[in-house]
Amino acid sequence: MNKLSTDEKILESAMNLFSEKGYREVTTKDIAKEAGVSEMSIFRHFHNKKNLFERAVDKYIFSPKLRTLFDKNLKWDLKEDLLNISRVYHETLTKNERIILVCLKNTDLTVNLDSPLKKFPNELKKLMVAYFIEMQERGGLHGEPELLAINFIAGNFGIFTSFTIFEKFNTNLDVNTCINDFVKIFIEGVIPDFKNNK
Repeated sequence: MNKLSTDEKILESAMNLFSEKGYREVTTKDIAKEAGVSEMSIFRHFHNKKNLFERAVDKYIFSPKLRTLFDKNLKWDLKEDLLNISRVYHETLTKNERIILVCLKNTDLTVNLDSPLKKFPNELKKLMVAYFIEMQERGGLHGEPELLAINFIAGNFGIFTSFTIFEKFNTNLDVNTCINDFVKIFIEGVIPDFKNNK
């Protein structure tokens, strides 16, 4: 229990510092001081700063809610599922905005580390590809599953960056309105006559 408690303290302190100062500027000594532990404790628990960062990403960026949605809560109704996936995806990104900003500010993380800007979309892509394959087998869905998955994720990430990272467009629209419209347009492209049937 002590080990877990120490891990949690170090991870939380590291994430706070990485968010405030950026990855390159933060030292293991800074993290140890913030967490109230010795620097040796960081090396004992995480070995180095790179591993600590990756563990922090795993803890904070992967939403259990998103995994649960795919594991247990799909309805196999394309519109309902894609709306739910989009909403949980945006909730996850918004909750983890600070770590995404760290990676965007520190391009060496994106290149050299298994950053959330690489890892999270690739994990989500696998889940989306499997979903689209299953929906094709159930009938009525067209398109190459990997291409559908990439376009769906890219569209959602574009909405997120427009409303969160780059701040709001000069508009009265809210993010949910954009998500709803994006899903509608996406579905109309992959199901013939969708707008006539719904």
